[in-house]
Amino acid sequence: MVTGIIKNKIDKIWTDIWAGGITNPLTVIEQLTYLMFIRSLDEKELETEEFENMTGEKMVKIFPQSAVGQSMRWSKFKNNDPRQIYDVISQRVFPAIKNLKYGRLPDFTEQGELIEIEDEPDSTNRNNTAFARYMSDAMFLIPTPQILQKIITGLDDLYEHDIADLDMQGDLYEYMLGKLATAGKNGQFRTPKHIRDMMVELIQPTPDDIICEIPTQLLIQSGDRLCA
Repeated sequence: MVTGIIKNKIDKIWTDIWAGGITNPLTVIEQLTYLMFIRSLDEKELETEEFENMTGEKMVKIFPQSAVGQSMRWSKFKNNDPRQIYDVISQRVFPAIKNLKYGRLPDFTEQGELIEIEDEPDSTNRNNTAFARYMSDAMFLIPTPQILQKIITGLDDLYEHDIADLDMQGDLYEYMLGKLATAGKNGQFRTPKHIRDMMVELIQPTPDDIICEIPTQLLIQSGDRLCA
C-alpha cells in the first residue's frame, strides 16, 4: 500500500504534470507509464551488464551499442541539461520504444533516422505484435523540458530512495488509478481528440448554432439515463 512519503512524492510528480497543463488523469497516468517503462529498460540493461561481468557470458542487449544508442539510457541522460533530456526522449527514446522488437531498441543513423530492426526468419513472437499495436498511437505529451526534468528527478528519487528493492509497481499503479475517482481535484476530464472530432463530424455545427454541454454528474443526480 502506498502511504506517507511515497504518497507525497507521487502527488508532487502528479502536481508538476498538472501544472504543465496536462489535467486529464488518464493522460497523466499514460505519460508516467511511458517514463517508468523507459527507466525499467535501463534497469534491466544494468542487470544484464552485471551478469556479463560476473559470468563472462555475452548477452543480448536492449540498447544499441552505438553512442546514440547508449545516450538513450535513463542513467545516461537523467542528469543532463533539461533541453538535452527533452530532445533525447522526444526524438530518440520515444520513437525507439514505439519500434521495440524482440526485446531490442532500434538504432539511429548519424542523420537521426531510425534504423528499423529486421524481422527474424519464421518469427511468431506474438508479444512483439501486441506491443507494436499498443504503442502505434502513443504520443509523447510532456509540454516542456522543465516539466520533464521535474518528473524524471521525482521518479528517480522515488525509485532510488523509497522503493528500491521493493515490489511496489502494482501498488503505484493502483494508487494512480485511484486518482481517476477524484479527477476534479486537479482539473477536468478532457474529452479525447478523436471523440471530439467524431462529435463535430456527426453534429456538423455551424457558427449560428448554440451548443450546451450538461455535466454528467448533473444527469446522474437528476436520475436521467445516459446514452452511449
